[in-house]
Amino acid sequence: MEIDKIKVEIEKKYQKWKLVPSGIEDFTTAEIYESSVRSIIIDYCEAKGYEVEGFPFQKRILGITDDYYDEDYFCFWRYVKYLDVLATTNEDVLELLYFYSRTFWKDCEISKDDYRKDLLAYIRANIYDVEF
Repeated sequence: MEIDKIKVEIEKKYQKWKLVPSGIEDFTTAEIYESSVRSIIIDYCEAKGYEVEGFPFQKRILGITDDYYDEDYFCFWRYVKYLDVLATTNEDVLELLYFYSRTFWKDCEISKDDYRKDLLAYIRANIYDVEF
């Protein structure tokens, strides 16, 4: 899928997401929309063949014979880190993540360059608590 089409899909998800009430009981519903956006971006990255230290392609192959690379290995935080690392080195991924953040959180007033710097800081600090 092309970046412009992905942006349209992100906007469609946002239109549903913004209608979710802000109560704690609705938190999971909002996360479902956010997760679906990340999935779209992950699918884009995989279609482009983007890898980070063998993740996800080589790790899936290893999972055939090595139980370490089971479904728990392919967790939420590892995919978040995957996207963040890719965004620091691939302008197209940065553009998609930045668009997602600016679309869903309109009060997020940050430049794309500062957004990238924040991602680099998160990666250095390993806020994800996972390795590839």
